[in-house]
Amino acid sequence: MWNRILHIGSWSAGIVLLFVLLGASMSSSNRAMLADVKVQIDVGEGNFFIDKEEVIEVVSDLGYLKDSTLMVNIDPRRIEHVLENNAFIHSAEVYEQLNGVLNVDVKVRQPILRIYTQNGQSVYLDEEGKFMPLSHQYAARTPITNGHISVNLKALIGQDINQIADSLEHPDLTVIRELYLIVSECREDEFWKAQFNQFYVNANHEIEIIPRVGDHIVLVGDASNIKKKLNKLRLFYNKGLNKTGWNEYKTINLKYANQVVCSKS
Repeated sequence: MWNRILHIGSWSAGIVLLFVLLGASMSSSNRAMLADVKVQIDVGEGNFFIDKEEVIEVVSDLGYLKDSTLMVNIDPRRIEHVLENNAFIHSAEVYEQLNGVLNVDVKVRQPILRIYTQNGQSVYLDEEGKFMPLSHQYAARTPITNGHISVNLKALIGQDINQIADSLEHPDLTVIRELYLIVSECREDEFWKAQFNQFYVNANHEIEIIPRVGDHIVLVGDASNIKKKLNKLRLFYNKGLNKTGWNEYKTINLKYANQVVCSKS
């Protein structure tokens, strides 16, 4: 019986000690000052639109200062919200450590196309189809598109081309959505990703591709059946141009089903 009493007593004492230590830890945590801000930036394919100093500046501008701000007074969600309002940031995650360290993990947006308009505007389109501004400190290496595009793209920064192309009913936005679909498909294949670096919108709002290799243009029209169109082109490259030469044709037209129509140089 005495052994049972001693056993229960030891368990009770252990639980009390645990709560005491937990309370002391919480009290210590509440008194802890912000000691450091550690920033990790995921730049994806090497897009250095933002650096650690800029992220730390956001934290300090919100009033969270090292050696002056209690950790308990920091609102991680507020920091995330401000960072995610930055046009170059895809997402942010902010979390605290008991030693007074604030961790800030940032993922940068990944542009896949740079668009030039006839009136001199230039913006990026990212991998999710959102318009991005240009950066004053970094230029992303992406394919470009130009030609008959005149819509005010800077007014659309932050918006999703997949959502606005239909709602705004503008021919330029429709063709930009087609471009987005084509470029996204090309990025899935290393050969096309390397071969295609310029896209052109002609007067009929059809899309032409200007390849790196070969003195020809590839007329795809729009993004409909783009995978089949590219498969036709690959077959034509392998069985046609490899025999005749890559400068044999001026235009390779992929608009028509089950055939490739070419015009001579």
